[in-house]
Amino acid sequence: MSKYLIIAVIVLLALLGLMWHKYDKVSKKWETAEANVKAYSSQLSAEGKKNMALQLTVDQLEYFNDSVLEALDATRKELKVKDKNLKALQQIKSGFTKRDTITLKDTLFREPTLAIDTLIGDDWYNLQLGLKYPSTIAVKPYFKSEKHIVVSTKKETVDPPKKFFLLRWFQRKHLVLNIDVVEKNPYVDDESSRYVEIVK
Repeated sequence: MSKYLIIAVIVLLALLGLMWHKYDKVSKKWETAEANVKAYSSQLSAEGKKNMALQLTVDQLEYFNDSVLEALDATRKELKVKDKNLKALQQIKSGFTKRDTITLKDTLFREPTLAIDTLIGDDWYNLQLGLKYPSTIAVKPYFKSEKHIVVSTKKETVDPPKKFFLLRWFQRKHLVLNIDVVEKNPYVDDESSRYVEIVK
């Protein structure tokens, strides 16, 4: 009788352990879903300045039809970052403009009816140009910048790698954090970037 009781207790404990594992897994998925709801909500709210991170798996990243996520995933694939090494993706969009007006004392334009207002440019840059009788020139350039940031890890040898491949297999390795910044605007030159990882 005690033999069956011990077996029943072991089976019961195994079932409880399995149920706890399932509960823990579902609980983590629920917390991730709640965090994503808050992140989307903050993007859609009037505040707009507060950014919260979306928490997605690589499969979810490829599944969603969000244009920003598709562009980030395309950049990741261009950089040939493997799924298992991907840590984070980020997009930074910004634009800047400044209006300047030149008014001269001399008459530049002969026609009193002259009033030209035109737009020159493309997706990344445009210039609003205004010419007005007798001598007014107004310009308003606008530049758009879009940066994609891809954070990934890579295993590298601690010491310089050996030339013979068999010796490289036995060298000590560590994980290195790679941060690739891709500027999509062809007119913008990235001058410098610095990233610091805080180690605890």
